[in-house]
Amino acid sequence: MYGTMNGIVLEEHGDVEQLLYKEDIPLPKLRNDEIRVQVKYCGLNHLDIWLRKGGTGDRLQLPRISGSDVVGVVTELGEEVDGLSIDDPVVLYPGKGCGQCVACSEGRETLCRHFEVLGYNNDGGYCEYVQIQGKRAVKITDEELESWAGVPIAYVTAWNALVTKGKMTAKDTVVIWGASGGLGYAALSIAQSFGAKVIGIVSSKEKISFLKEKGFEQVKFIVRDENIGKNIRDLTNKEGADLVLDHVGRQTFNESLKMLKRGGRLAFCGVTTGPIAEIDLRLIFGKQITITGSWMGDLHDFHEVVQFLLRTKAFPHIDHVFPLKKVKEAQFALEKGEHIGKIILQIE
Repeated sequence: MYGTMNGIVLEEHGDVEQLLYKEDIPLPKLRNDEIRVQVKYCGLNHLDIWLRKGGTGDRLQLPRISGSDVVGVVTELGEEVDGLSIDDPVVLYPGKGCGQCVACSEGRETLCRHFEVLGYNNDGGYCEYVQIQGKRAVKITDEELESWAGVPIAYVTAWNALVTKGKMTAKDTVVIWGASGGLGYAALSIAQSFGAKVIGIVSSKEKISFLKEKGFEQVKFIVRDENIGKNIRDLTNKEGADLVLDHVGRQTFNESLKMLKRGGRLAFCGVTTGPIAEIDLRLIFGKQITITGSWMGDLHDFHEVVQFLLRTKAFPHIDHVFPLKKVKEAQFALEKGEHIGKIILQIE
C-alpha cells in the first residue's frame, strides 16, 4: 500500500445514504504509463446517479468511487509518461478501451466491448487522488479549474453527437432538448460557436431569461409543452430542423423524429426518462432520417473539445459547488433537476 486518502465510497446500491465518506482508502501503486492526480474539482453527471441506484443492466462492481469529470494537478509520474510534469494542471478524458481490439487501434475506443468510464466502471474523482494513463490527461492553464470540471462528459458527448457524427455546419438549424442542463448547455455553446441557427428547449421561462443573460441572445428558446411540435415548425418555416440533439429518451424520441426535416439527422445520446420508447417507424424511412448514437466520445473528440474551449472560452455555467462531504446534497440537487449547467464537488 502506498498511503491512504479521503473520499466517498459507494458500497451498496440505493439512496444517497449509501455514499460513505472514508478516510483510509488505499492508494494503489502507480503503473509506468500512469500519473497520479490530486483532484481539485469533480463534476457530477447522471451517470453518478445510475451507478448509485443500480439496475441499469450494466456490469457494475462495488465498492466504487464515483466521479467522471476530474480536474486536478499532477503529483506523480510513471516512468513511461511523456509531455507532462509535476504540478501541471490537467483535465482528464474519462474513457478507456482495452487497447488491443480493432476499435481501439482505430482510435474509436467507445466502440470497444470493454470500454470503461472513469467513476462508473473504475474508481473516479469523488476523492483526493486519481490515477490514470498519462495519455488521458491534457494540460490546461491553472485558470478556471472549476469550470473545466464541468467539461469532460457533457462537452465530449455533445461534440461527438453534434460535430463528429451529426456533421453540424453553420447552415444547419439545430434543436437541443434540455438546453439548460449540463449536456444541453454544452451543446448550446458548441452549436452557437459554429454559427448554426439554434433552438433550445427548456422547462421554464425563468431558464430562458437566465440563458439569455449568459450570452445565448441569438438562440431561439421555447418552453416544453404540448405545442412543441407546432412551435418548432413555426420557427423553421414549416420545414423542420436539420439536426436534433436528444438525450432525454422515452418522453422525447418520437417528437424528435417529428420535428426533423426530410433528410434530417437525429443525434441521440441519453435516456434520462427511460430506455423504452414507442415510435412511428414511418417517420424514419418516410423522411429518410439518419439516427446516430453517441456513448460519450473518443479521445480525439476530447482533444478537439479542449482546443475549442481554450480558443472560445465557452465554458459551462457552474450552478453550484459543494464540498466533498456534502456529496449527498449535491446528488439530490442533480436529481431534482432545477439547476442550470453543472453541479461540482470541490475536493480540497
